Amino acid sequence: MPRATDILVVITYALVAVVAALAFERFGLMSTGLAWLMGAMVFLLAGQVHSAAARVEERAKYENELHEMRAANMSLLDELEGLSGRVEQLQSEVHDTHEIAQRTEAVLQDQIERHWVDEKAPTVPQANLAEENVIAELIAKLEKAGTHSGELSPNIKRGGVDADVVQEALDENRVDLYLQPIVTLPQRRTYFYEGFTRLRDHEGKIIPPGAFLSAAEEAGLITEVDNLLLFRCVQIVRRLTKSDRRIGIFCNISPRSLQDETFFPDFLEFLRRQSDLAGSLIFEMPQSAFLNRSAIAARNMSRLADFGFRFSIDQVTNLNVDLAELQRASVRFMKVGGERLIEATRKAEPIAGREPGAIAPEDIAGLFARYSVDLIAEKIETEGTVVEILDLDVAYGQGHLFGEPRPVREDVMAETGVPARMVS
Repeated sequence: MPRATDILVVITYALVAVVAALAFERFGLMSTGLAWLMGAMVFLLAGQVHSAAARVEERAKYENELHEMRAANMSLLDELEGLSGRVEQLQSEVHDTHEIAQRTEAVLQDQIERHWVDEKAPTVPQANLAEENVIAELIAKLEKAGTHSGELSPNIKRGGVDADVVQEALDENRVDLYLQPIVTLPQRRTYFYEGFTRLRDHEGKIIPPGAFLSAAEEAGLITEVDNLLLFRCVQIVRRLTKSDRRIGIFCNISPRSLQDETFFPDFLEFLRRQSDLAGSLIFEMPQSAFLNRSAIAARNMSRLADFGFRFSIDQVTNLNVDLAELQRASVRFMKVGGERLIEATRKAEPIAGREPGAIAPEDIAGLFARYSVDLIAEKIETEGTVVEILDLDVAYGQGHLFGEPRPVREDVMAETGVPARMVS
């Protein structure tokens, strides 16, 4: 009770005791001393009765509060049990989802690896393959075509082939698409492919890029090579992304194609119709070509970026790049030879505008990532290189160690076809 109330109660009991003592003395029931002693006893007795009543009231109050606390605790316990059940349910769902994802990943990885098997492996997919396994149907066809001997053309001379050999291969559609996997590190799961163009001569022998690109550039045929590669990459990407939207293909493109006023409008219109694949198609060019691109090429790269397409820079020799410029140009990947990257960190040379030694080797990839540029260590051929690349925290790797370029089978190319308006 409040202090004022307690004082009033004590005063009341004292007055009752005094009145009782005076009454006992006035009516001659007791002597004066005994009457006042009796009054004191009345006061004490009243105090005891009041204290007992107060304790009973306080106990009832505490019991009510305890009951309310117990009820609240029971309610909290019920809620906790409900939440615990929900957590167990979510854990079960996450576990099931994880198992499904693992099984899907295992199936996908198994199917992806099929296209690197040797020539003795089966190459014809089952006719009744389900739609959800469409990626398996395609990957089963990504084996080395039986009609390709794999031998280099005897027409290759020092410095390359003649332009008429290139023209003849293009006219007769002896153009092959090769795919090489780009894997995540350290998991080594295939995440991208890089598309390469290979020509064949009239005997079916392979003409590698180093032999025909210069001739194609000089003869003005490079745009025709580019649009053949582009169209086939688009068709393969469309097939692959039916089952996995993460799969993407790096497609090499010449700066000459980007600034060709005859070729580029049709090229851009074709890509505009394929803009749903923008996240899965990455255009790639050498570092030297990117740095020396014309204003027209830069403008057309920007127009492609407006449709959501991204770019990659390969054949990187100088790591002292302008990351802000790469970001503005929508360059999202930069390929550096694994050995070259390791050498740059050992020699502590300038990297991305930082002074030699100003950035720790393991922080280089993070620095590029802050400008939305992912590093890809390419040309990896040994496990020792992989170990050193992992110390640099690079996210992707490419090279013969993870898989050599393999040709897409001719029957797949026949299925995709080539639109007449895209080939002049």
